[in-house]
Amino acid sequence: MKSKQERSSLFKTFQSQIKSKDKFEEGKTNLLQLRKELKEVDDYIFANCEKKDYCIMPLKSDKTIAYYLYHLTRIEDITSNTLILGKKQIFFENKYDSLLSSPIKTTGNELKRDQLVQFSLSLDINQLKHYVDDVYANTNQLINQMNFKESRLKVQDIRKNDLLKLNVVSTDENAFWLVDYWCKKTYTGLFLMPFSRHQMLHLDGCLRIMHKIKK
Repeated sequence: MKSKQERSSLFKTFQSQIKSKDKFEEGKTNLLQLRKELKEVDDYIFANCEKKDYCIMPLKSDKTIAYYLYHLTRIEDITSNTLILGKKQIFFENKYDSLLSSPIKTTGNELKRDQLVQFSLSLDINQLKHYVDDVYANTNQLINQMNFKESRLKVQDIRKNDLLKLNVVSTDENAFWLVDYWCKKTYTGLFLMPFSRHQMLHLDGCLRIMHKIKK
């Protein structure tokens, strides 16, 4: 598993390449490599955490591991499938809305700190791993198939309307801002945030929690 610094360096390389027509394909390759490195973090977490580890908050600045993994995957699923591909989210297509035993279908941004432990306890961790795997593979396929011209497109208004109809982003002020945030971006912009930097940010949080637990 690569270090945080190595993943950051790869992100910066991909970030500069993905905006250039001449270097776009190379940028995609580096994005996919970064995502592979991040998937190794996911796999490390699932291989080394016990059930109780997913549900505790030993650090005031972080939430729970289960929350982070769910939150990251829901956002990637929503943005890739509803906003870019215009197809059914994997959460619904593969029945994770019932398999995960999640009390919510949203991104979880609206959850207050005192709700996070109970939310995390409710999740089926084995199914969460499957959900992470399925969304990872689906997004990689999207990236592989996208060309530079398509990557410069902005999210269509009809896709924003589709998103609102699904009620998968809470109307809570801590969550609803995401709708406009995503829908103002190009597909390249979504590559940079939900598909990479967002993952880096919260998976580092998971590693901090693990380090505290195992210390």
